[in-house]
Amino acid sequence: MKNTIRLHLALGGRRGLAVQSGKGTNPKQNLKIEGIKDIVAVASGKGGVGKSTTAVNLAVSLANTLGLRVGLLDADVYGPSITMMMKLHGKPQLTEARKMTPIESYGVKCMSMGSLIPEGEAIVWRGPMVMKALEQMTRGVNWGNVDILVVDMPPGTGDAQISISQRLQLSGALIVSTPQDVALMDARRGVGMFSQVHVPILGILENMSYFKCPNCSEPYYIFGKGGAQKTAQEMGMKFLGEVPLETGIRHGADEGIPIVISSPNSFVSRAYNDLARKIVTRLEELGREGEFSRPEINL
Repeated sequence: MKNTIRLHLALGGRRGLAVQSGKGTNPKQNLKIEGIKDIVAVASGKGGVGKSTTAVNLAVSLANTLGLRVGLLDADVYGPSITMMMKLHGKPQLTEARKMTPIESYGVKCMSMGSLIPEGEAIVWRGPMVMKALEQMTRGVNWGNVDILVVDMPPGTGDAQISISQRLQLSGALIVSTPQDVALMDARRGVGMFSQVHVPILGILENMSYFKCPNCSEPYYIFGKGGAQKTAQEMGMKFLGEVPLETGIRHGADEGIPIVISSPNSFVSRAYNDLARKIVTRLEELGREGEFSRPEINL
């Protein structure tokens, strides 16, 4: 109950926030969020594969390396982590139209449930409350003009994931997995879920591909080798690259400084920057194929 009251007050009290009803409008157009050109979901079939870390560094790379206007939505309501990873402080302010203003960090407009509740407090909600919160964190936000909104999806393929996919006009989904067979099995389920709700798959990224020994530089394939690339080939998807295990990634996440900011010339940062370019290229390819209408973005 306390969580409900706090969120209700944070989102504008009894007056609430305006949410499009869709009555008398084109259903397809109603899925669009005003001012946002593309929405990219960063997803995985299971937790613990580095999905949030990927979402954060992808968003910061898109903004700082490619110079795009970028938003980052932490849709993992039960386990929000973007507030720590992006070093967000304070609560979103409300506009006169009763919409929340996202908190900006590293050139990225951020929205997370972690900014609306006390740090460390558990969210004990049933599905309808989660859906309402997600609706308000998308259409109840004054995003302004954004080229790409990166959505850090909750892990799994349940109600929240399906609802986000159906209620937002997602331009595509990036699947994150480790090379491990168990993770890849769940990644296949994630691909299947997006296929059922007609969301294009932008490709699969292999995270934690290997650990490079700091003394001898020899790679150690802790979770197996080449699993994500093989899965991508078998499923007819684009393979978008490998990101190795590196201490700097963990340190950056804990300190709230993404590695693409703290160590921009590192191998890992170059991998994230390459991923950002590939994501933009895939969006342009889909645009030329007629999936969506969008202006060209020069890299």
